[in-house]
Amino acid sequence: MSRYLTVLIFAFVLSTLFTAISIWIIPSLKLPGLVDQPGKRKMHTKPTPRMAGIAIYAAFVIPMLQIWWFSNEQKGIVYGGLLALIIGALDDMFRVPAIVKLITIFGLTVLISRFGVITKFPAPHPALHYWMNLGITMLWITAITSAINMLDHIDGLSGGVSCIAALMYLLVSLQIGIYSSENTFFWGLISASLIGSLLGFLVFNWHPAKIFMGDSGAFFLGFTLAAVGVQGEWSESPLKAGIVPVAILSVAIFDMVYVFVTRWFLGTTRTIREAIAHCDKDHIGHRLCDLGFSVPGSVGLIYLLSACVAFTALALRHTEPIESVLIFLQIIMFYIVIAIFMKKAAANRKAATVDTAE
Repeated sequence: MSRYLTVLIFAFVLSTLFTAISIWIIPSLKLPGLVDQPGKRKMHTKPTPRMAGIAIYAAFVIPMLQIWWFSNEQKGIVYGGLLALIIGALDDMFRVPAIVKLITIFGLTVLISRFGVITKFPAPHPALHYWMNLGITMLWITAITSAINMLDHIDGLSGGVSCIAALMYLLVSLQIGIYSSENTFFWGLISASLIGSLLGFLVFNWHPAKIFMGDSGAFFLGFTLAAVGVQGEWSESPLKAGIVPVAILSVAIFDMVYVFVTRWFLGTTRTIREAIAHCDKDHIGHRLCDLGFSVPGSVGLIYLLSACVAFTALALRHTEPIESVLIFLQIIMFYIVIAIFMKKAAANRKAATVDTAE
């Protein structure tokens, strides 16, 4: 436990320092995409530097070097996280085509599978085991990377929700026992370092944000949370091993699914590619603001929602399979209630727009 705390504090100090330096140095680099300009579909009102993902990644990796060696799985996550960071940084600067990002994520999935980071669901035939789980892992990493990226729509939201998810990962590793296996120890170590690096970033990302994580940070965070979720020893039951990480990250998943579905039904977008690329104030954070919450109030409420669902997910580890399914259905119904409120917020915004036009 003391080692986890040391790593967390070290990562926090480094992240605070690196992020502060980034705020000062990024605008002076004069490279494309490093400063996010305000617009009618964005919440910020003045040019703000982004690409704090580099500072987050550096603060995440450096503390773990103090132990001087990594497990095989940890190496895969650290190497894969670096590649995810690079493709995200290139997307910040040059807008990488969606097909290139998809191919990159597939390559990252193959890479980490060689390090042992892959789902372990039973296959109908032994020959299909690797390829079936490779496909599941790729879908999971693609979904979470996209979800974390889309959740980064108001100050402090994506970083805070990711921090809560990492905290849940750490709590599970402590529940299991940090020295019960090498995998559990490194799983907790990665989580502790990620928490510290995100807390340091949030010092400057809280509203009004002085810097954004950018696609570099979102890609790194999404990939890392997804990869650790795959590697985590959630349960001996394959069903619960699949449900728990989904529930922990369900706020980001819900926001992504809700946006995709509503944009398709409204005719705003017609393909997944268009839905991902489209930028509008129709995410969960925006909708809560439409209901009258301030930006900090909206973010705080989503934090509470994320923590409540995540703690429920931890309880799933100790339930029977049928109880796990029922609790998971309860979580889904909870999000249906949130979706109803979001629909009401959308109606309020539409009415306000009409009144303004008249």
